[in-house]
Amino acid sequence: MSDLSFFWHDYETFGRVPRRDRPAQFAGVRTDADLNEVGEPVMVYCQPALDSLPDPESCLLTGILPQHCAELGLPENDFASRIHEVLSQPGTVGVGYNSIRFDDEVTRHLFWRNLIDPYAREYKNDCGRWDLLDTVRCLYALRPDGLQWPTHEDGRPSFKLEHLSAANGLLHEAAHDALSDVRATIALARLIRQANPRLWDFCLRLRHKQAVWDEIGVGKPFLHVSGMYGPERGCLALVYPLGLHPTNRNELLVWDCAQDPSVLADLDAAALRQRMFTRSADLPEGVERLPLKTIHVNKSPVVIGNIRTLQSAQAERWGLDVAAALQYAERAKALVEPLSRRWPEVFARPAPERAPDVDEDLYGGFLSPTDRKRLDGLRRAPEPAALRRASFDDPRLAELVFRWRARNFPQMLDEAEQARWLQWRAAALHDGAAGGLTLAAFSERIDHLVETADERGQALLEALVDWAEQIAPPPP
Repeated sequence: MSDLSFFWHDYETFGRVPRRDRPAQFAGVRTDADLNEVGEPVMVYCQPALDSLPDPESCLLTGILPQHCAELGLPENDFASRIHEVLSQPGTVGVGYNSIRFDDEVTRHLFWRNLIDPYAREYKNDCGRWDLLDTVRCLYALRPDGLQWPTHEDGRPSFKLEHLSAANGLLHEAAHDALSDVRATIALARLIRQANPRLWDFCLRLRHKQAVWDEIGVGKPFLHVSGMYGPERGCLALVYPLGLHPTNRNELLVWDCAQDPSVLADLDAAALRQRMFTRSADLPEGVERLPLKTIHVNKSPVVIGNIRTLQSAQAERWGLDVAAALQYAERAKALVEPLSRRWPEVFARPAPERAPDVDEDLYGGFLSPTDRKRLDGLRRAPEPAALRRASFDDPRLAELVFRWRARNFPQMLDEAEQARWLQWRAAALHDGAAGGLTLAAFSERIDHLVETADERGQALLEALVDWAEQIAPPPP
């Protein structure tokens, strides 16, 4: 058993869509289990790809320009290797603030594009992943003493890292600078651990999937802490499990027992689908979305099997009528079996009009062990001859490997491959073939943002125009 250490990390990115937008900066700090720093911090920039444009709003937020990353950054292949190295050290728990929903998705897609196993660092060698955000919410919901809780202007609590740092006197030198955000996260973690070590240990244990299942148990209501429930409710609900997702065994369907589940009895699969997946504004008048939620047991959810953990004063504060919720839970229990026959149809998805771009198709299926071995071999020795001989069982991989070569080893491309790469770049940047920003859309965003930008923003936007002109290929 390896000694546990945390690798606290954060990305700054050139956009808000992890499967598509590229990382600009990565920073991380390792601590031991007691949150003492170990070793030197890591901070690296990533050279931007020439077939993708940055989101101008993201650049305004972070102040990071693609020119800066091109000059100081590593090629994406080497950038990915460095991150894989630190997150894969035995006993490492990769952790951040909202990291499972954002940073981990950036990491997975970064690894996918660069032929690295996207999942191994999450479970091999006693490694794992965790996220501090829901632990913060849990503390707020159940044991708020020990922290100062900032609010927005409308009085709602704010869980933004920079707001919590300021309210609690924690050093946070520069929000949206990766290393500064990491140090602020560690400082917040120390404060939480000091304020309530039992809650800290409990939430940390939930990084293990089996610990989550143990809390959920079988056929009983439990407490769930999540941003889905809103801060006015303490981000807290008493829920009842209705069954597993029909195609994802790590996803549990639950009913929010703040409402009566009897309505479910008369809904067919089409009505269930409409009231689960349609936005409230788009539903017919008088029809409401159902309070059905999904819990991903492999994403460190905060679930609490012992309902008595919720003190009566806290239940009253959050407007949770426990007695009524338990009655609704009994009604939900009676619906589990009939609903089980409807879930496959509810969650059946029509085939997409077009296949996802290969760079974004991480979740299109697991690779075979043979293909995984082939990719590992190519990463170790990316010689042109070996790359051209490579063949794969998975149809996604030939194009994925070609783009990896073109982005990271352009000197290895022969004349025909150079023409193919230029053609792809033109299709991506002029026609949006990859689903990202086109040059035309990029220019429109710049024109819109420049109207309200201050002097700093104007300079950043001008530099972004220069970058787009620099990498723009001839139209196809």
